[in-house]
Amino acid sequence: MNIIINKSLNDYGSDYMKSINRTLKYVDLLLVRGLDDIPVMSLPEGFSFVLFQDGDEKNWVDIEVSSGEFLSFEEGMEAFNYYYGNCYEELKKRCIFIENDEGEKVATATAFYAEQPIGDISGYVHWVSVKKEYQGKGLSKPLVSKALLKMKELGHKGTFLHTQTHTWLAVKVYLDMGFVPILNKNDYLGWQIIKNLTNHKTLDNVVSIPNDKMYEPLYVKTEEYLKSRFGDSIEYKVWDEKGPIIGVRKDGNVSFFEYSFENGELKIVSEEAERPKLR
Repeated sequence: MNIIINKSLNDYGSDYMKSINRTLKYVDLLLVRGLDDIPVMSLPEGFSFVLFQDGDEKNWVDIEVSSGEFLSFEEGMEAFNYYYGNCYEELKKRCIFIENDEGEKVATATAFYAEQPIGDISGYVHWVSVKKEYQGKGLSKPLVSKALLKMKELGHKGTFLHTQTHTWLAVKVYLDMGFVPILNKNDYLGWQIIKNLTNHKTLDNVVSIPNDKMYEPLYVKTEEYLKSRFGDSIEYKVWDEKGPIIGVRKDGNVSFFEYSFENGELKIVSEEAERPKLR
């Protein structure tokens, strides 16, 4: 099956201003922040903070799947076990949830530790996510504030935070909360993309790029193909390095396709592929 999309990349500058944009070029980003002058931000009425308890791995995975980080519960559990399986008890003092007034856990962040500290920077903010239906309700900044305060309470003096260009709106939240980018040649393009999308004052010294340079042709054509086949209400991921595999979730059902992409042409090679493993 060959899919040829003729829409210009320039067209995506306005159409694709959304909170998670998987058509952007994927670039890993690293930020850092000291733990002085942390802004204390209250949750909206009807929400409260709680810490991780036994069995909350299911709630953690549910939040991450809802936010679009994973396509399935199985993928989320694989990630949870990979990152936290050997330090489960640590989560009881480091992993924060936001609950609504019905006791449903709707957001999470972890005030974790860096495996390789640099100087006083020994913290690592992990897996900041909000369920899709609770995004835009004023939870993100109080959640990040709480994670920073928890980090300070645990004795850290500074923290890293890893993110990437596809979650560009979250990057803006982190910049608003006092994080600053660690700039190097490998991720400079990513910060150019974030500057174009947010015009954040922290990035005043970053050189802008033309809007069409922000988008990855493979990802653009993948999204157009998937939406033409499955409609708009989908979540999807592209594994180009571990694949080449495309995964898509529609109405709770997840499918994986093997693809090839040559000379600007996307071809679905197999509709019975398997999900790439985390490691």
